[in-house]
Amino acid sequence: MGIKNEEEWFRKFYEGTFLIKGWRSRMKELLQSFSPAQRDEMRDLLDKLGEKIGREWARDNRVRRVDTPLLQKWGQDLSNAKREGPDFLAQAIIKLDTEVDKLLV
Repeated sequence: MGIKNEEEWFRKFYEGTFLIKGWRSRMKELLQSFSPAQRDEMRDLLDKLGEKIGREWARDNRVRRVDTPLLQKWGQDLSNAKREGPDFLAQAIIKLDTEVDKLLV
């Protein structure tokens, strides 16, 4: 898979498709849980997290460390954390960021 193809998959990750929400849409949903004061900090963290996850997911299937089932699991984890409230969601985002970093080493 070439760089052009990876960029197309990354764009799909971020923008979504007709059937699947992208990272931007999910970020918007998650950020609604936070107070205006918390949003900037969480937006920065989610932007960086999305970049890491999306770039890895967009890589060739033979070498990537993030696959679609893992994306789905993480999405569900964040949705569940959102239902618990902003503090719990913030902890889940930070935990996921750490998990992704360990996965990408």
